[in-house]
Amino acid sequence: MKNIAGSIYFDPHFNQLIRTIEGKETAFPDPVIQVSRQESQLTIWFLKNDFPSLPILSLIVISNPQTIIRTALENHELHYKVIHRDALPDKINQMEHSITESSFSEKDLKKAIRVMNKHHIDADFSILERYNLTEKDLIKGVICENCKGNKLFRRHGTWLCNQCQLSSKKAHIPALRDYFYLLGSTITNRQLRNFLNISSSSSATRILKSLNLTSSGANKGRVYRLNFDE
Repeated sequence: MKNIAGSIYFDPHFNQLIRTIEGKETAFPDPVIQVSRQESQLTIWFLKNDFPSLPILSLIVISNPQTIIRTALENHELHYKVIHRDALPDKINQMEHSITESSFSEKDLKKAIRVMNKHHIDADFSILERYNLTEKDLIKGVICENCKGNKLFRRHGTWLCNQCQLSSKKAHIPALRDYFYLLGSTITNRQLRNFLNISSSSSATRILKSLNLTSSGANKGRVYRLNFDE
């Protein structure tokens, strides 16, 4: 999947993708080479784990429907590999019908799923650093799920929206899930107050205790561990 706006040109001579937007050109690594490398890596992984050989079919899907795709005249087979997202269902259907014999038994398939899950490693990188952001760039507070932007205020243990009158006891959970994925798995009372935009230390303590989190330390040094992986 590639989410690239503007006009993109697949250069088969220098193996690069050139994006043009607002008159400015930017070069990117060639997705065709990238997906070919991934096919090869997956093939080797199957062999190393004693699975039978099987066909691996790949696509490069441009997710922005307004992106214009171009290439050289001699690169006329590119359309077999590169498609817009709207064409994906039909393309998958074509792929399914192109395979007449199954290389995997049901037993092999279940084993492959188990082994893939066992070998899976979550990506380990800072989302903020990846997109050149800091904590100051984040919109803090508890957002109303109905108004999609209006911030809730807390009164007597309940989150309230002064625009649509939403009332919720657990509206802070999506905000803390955002904190978990953006800032990390540990949080203190002060950090929770700052992120949820509440001033009361006792209210923050009640929220933290209601989540049944594991913690370490005592008093102001107590650190809680969030867990939204499950």
